[in-house]
Amino acid sequence: MIWMWKRILFWGLALVVLSAHGVVAAEKIVIKVNNRTISAYRLADFEQAKKEAKESKKHIAWIASSPKVLENNGSITGTSGRAATSHAFAAMGDRAVLVFQDAFAENHQGPAIVDEALHTPNPHYTPPSVVILDAELSRVVGVILYEPDFERRKEAFKNAILQMGKPQ
Repeated sequence: MIWMWKRILFWGLALVVLSAHGVVAAEKIVIKVNNRTISAYRLADFEQAKKEAKESKKHIAWIASSPKVLENNGSITGTSGRAATSHAFAAMGDRAVLVFQDAFAENHQGPAIVDEALHTPNPHYTPPSVVILDAELSRVVGVILYEPDFERRKEAFKNAILQMGKPQ
C-alpha cells in the first residue's frame, strides 16, 4: 500500500515539474476524416503549434471554423461548412501543423497576420476559411475561403498545396 502512495506522489511531482517547464502536451482537437485521425492545436496552444512547425519544418494551416462542425464529421464532398472544414483537415493534416480557431468566439484573437488574411477582402468572411503560413508567421502562403462547391474547393486546396512547395 505504501508503494502505491509513493508512486502517486512521484508521478504527481513529476507532472508538476513538467508542467512548470511547459513540457505537458497541449490538448488537441482530434477528428476522424475518411477513416483518418487528424489533430489540430487550439488557438490557446498556438505557441506549441508554432514550435512544432519550426521543428518539423512544416507550414501552419490555420483553420477558422465553428466548433459545432467538428462533431459527427461527414463527407468532405458536401456543400456545408462541416464538409469544408473536414476537407481542410483532410487536405492539410499531413502537410502542415494545424491550428483550429473558433471563428465566432475567438474572432480577432489570433495573430495579426492571420486576422488580416481572414478579413481581407471581406471584413465579415464566411467560415470555414484556411490561412496557410510559414512556420515563422512572417508570410501568408495562401488563403482558402469557404467554397461550397467541392470541385472548386478541391482546386483551391490543390493550388495552396502547390504554393506551399516542399517542407520549409
